[in-house]
Amino acid sequence: MPEEVRHEIVIERNLLIPLKDGASLSADLYRPAGKGPFPALMSFYPYHKDDMIGASFEVSRRYFAERGYAHLLVDFRGLGGSDGVAWEAMHRQEGVDGAQACEWIARQSWCDGNVGMWGLSYGGISSLKVAAENPPHLKAIVPIQGSANIYFDYIAPGGCRTALGSYGAWGSFMLAMNLMPPTNTHADGRWYRVWMDRLEQSVPYVLPWFDRPDYDEYWSSKAVDPATISTPTFIIGGWRDIFPEGMPALYPHLKGPKKLLMGPWMHGLPDGSPYEAIEFLPEMKRWFDHYVRGEKNGIDQDPPVTIHVQNSRGASAWRHEREWPIARAKAHTLFLGSNGTLRPSADREEQGENYRADPTVGTAAGLWDPTGLGVGLPQDQSDDDLKSLAFTSEPLSEDIEITGAASALIHAAITAGEDANLVAKLCDVDPDGGSALITSGWLKASHRTSHARREKLRNGEAYEFKIPLWSTSYRVPKGHQIRLSVSCSDFPHLWPDRHKPEIRVFFGGKRASSISLPAVPALKEPLRGMEIRPPTAIPAPSAMRPVWKIERDLVANAVSVTTGQTNSIPLPQGGRMNIEHTAMAKVSEARPDTASVHGDTTMKIDLHNVGSIKVHTQSWVTQTGLSLSGRVTMDDKLIFEKRWTR
Repeated sequence: MPEEVRHEIVIERNLLIPLKDGASLSADLYRPAGKGPFPALMSFYPYHKDDMIGASFEVSRRYFAERGYAHLLVDFRGLGGSDGVAWEAMHRQEGVDGAQACEWIARQSWCDGNVGMWGLSYGGISSLKVAAENPPHLKAIVPIQGSANIYFDYIAPGGCRTALGSYGAWGSFMLAMNLMPPTNTHADGRWYRVWMDRLEQSVPYVLPWFDRPDYDEYWSSKAVDPATISTPTFIIGGWRDIFPEGMPALYPHLKGPKKLLMGPWMHGLPDGSPYEAIEFLPEMKRWFDHYVRGEKNGIDQDPPVTIHVQNSRGASAWRHEREWPIARAKAHTLFLGSNGTLRPSADREEQGENYRADPTVGTAAGLWDPTGLGVGLPQDQSDDDLKSLAFTSEPLSEDIEITGAASALIHAAITAGEDANLVAKLCDVDPDGGSALITSGWLKASHRTSHARREKLRNGEAYEFKIPLWSTSYRVPKGHQIRLSVSCSDFPHLWPDRHKPEIRVFFGGKRASSISLPAVPALKEPLRGMEIRPPTAIPAPSAMRPVWKIERDLVANAVSVTTGQTNSIPLPQGGRMNIEHTAMAKVSEARPDTASVHGDTTMKIDLHNVGSIKVHTQSWVTQTGLSLSGRVTMDDKLIFEKRWTR
């Protein structure tokens, strides 16, 4: 269909999609006016089509409906306008429900039987989960900044439990979201019955996580095996996102046609990024036009991989490749040496250096924000480098491009304590001494051979630890230095070890610790691929005001990091939803066992012919337990109150 053709849009709200077990999913349909039938696109979320996600996706669903697609935004079971009780977060049954919804869509009179699926974050995860169920009428998916394995990508990378992002920024926010009523009310009162039926039975998403620190059957059952996905898949990710490894790691294992786009973005859609924003909807439409609509538009002939090389100049920062990982990458190995050096060859004599964990290290590494605030890029790493074991190379004689997944091989012994988080950070040090974070890696020492079963480590004995660093693409210029920092903390990303461990890192001789970098030489002839251009439309001003604070108590030698937002969201059906959300993590240098994460969220909405509803939740999580509470009122009258503890 020519790009200049635009359709008028018909909007149908609260369509009910029946599931086999009797539950119904609620969907909003934006479709072209006219006889049809049309190909359909589906997005599937726990974030409420009638308020938060509906407002965020208003532009994109109108975009596709105007261009000849029926677009459905569907609520998860037990959330938003759907009935039933929500599954545990990332449960396989979310994919089963979505696959049934896909097949229902294909049977409708306005659909031609061909369905695509796309979504951001949890919407990307649900796209992968549905594709893994192989519904016959699902023709293509576009997962954006999602994950196929939430344990390794989000809950416990390398076996190290995460803190502020999982339990605070997202977990405490979702505690309130999951208690909210459907915000598009019905004259027949269905919205109220749906809400009441699920309030008492709902379980906070984070509640089961606390008792599952290792990669057991609970977590493996939530993972998607990308090798089971044959549906054409266009992956979109960001190097500064919360899933910079999860998205490109999918690519080589997918069995069907595939495409990969990796930009320099944090968590959010590429056209809404506060920096390096690009127009992505036309390219996503090309993907669906080819694989859902059946157009021969040449997208299958383009180079399938497009990446942004961070710290590069101008248009040369974007490049097209034929594969991922990049085949011409060569391992560039640097060895840890005496006096904090990083060298091309290992010292002959074995040496070592002792280090005691500082649980306040990590606050400069960025916010690791799952809520799309648009803030939180890594800051200068110099202070954290000083509180770590830092090894720095000589100034580079030429540029080096690091594209792919680096890995650190660290020989170390735990000399005090039973276990340790091992954190490796790769940095670019400029001639003035500024230290820019390139990428990080984490490994729980007791997980060195298995994430499912912890290994008891003997105190004082040296072990070999292989620490994978997350994928990136970054140019280190000539004259800069490469630095590897080794520590036992990345706060507030990770919970600190409860008791400050001491380690001894070895280098040289038979215990030559090292870092291996995927160094990529330039292409002899650049490839031509998808067009990279800035967004054509200026985004409307947002009412959202992000929060990001790093505060230090110089007397107590403690640090706290606070994130959150104040927001007023216009509802697609009219009205507004007001949000006040904060999450704070704090730790002291002397007492990491008292580290905590606290969340406080208030959501208010005035519903037509109903009244004012307020949801207030609090969460308090420590190293040894958690306490969550929720309170719901309607016109100041108590409707629901509950506390959950572990």
